[in-house]
Amino acid sequence: MQKLLLIGSVGCGKTTFTQRVKGLDHNYSKTQTIYTEDGIYDTPGEYVDTWWSKPALQQASLEVDLIVFLHAANISMSKIPPVFSTFFVKPVIGVVTKIDLATREEIDHARSLLIEAGASEVYEVSSITGEGFDTLLPRLD
Repeated sequence: MQKLLLIGSVGCGKTTFTQRVKGLDHNYSKTQTIYTEDGIYDTPGEYVDTWWSKPALQQASLEVDLIVFLHAANISMSKIPPVFSTFFVKPVIGVVTKIDLATREEIDHARSLLIEAGASEVYEVSSITGEGFDTLLPRLD
């Protein structure tokens, strides 16, 4: 699997996403700093909220192959700025999470926010049910 840097707001599902990708039991814990396990860099959601944390994301991106912007379908506002992908020199994809908790309209809105942020491809998943991972996992290999 490629090395991944996960970027998204607080509560968007980065840690649960990591657990699904790794085949681990779901066990929520608040990410306090950039946490690395088996090539997945899980970042605190606060890092997209504060300008002084963005250089840490940029620095971490140098260690990975692929950047993954995540946005929960059931949250209407994005914390990832428009064209944020241009802040990085690595490819950026988007993942709409929590599709099991959202309407089609909410999923489409989250998709549009990820595209606006600069994601070249967007996938839709539920880390709880596993829906959408059959399409996403080959892209992560």
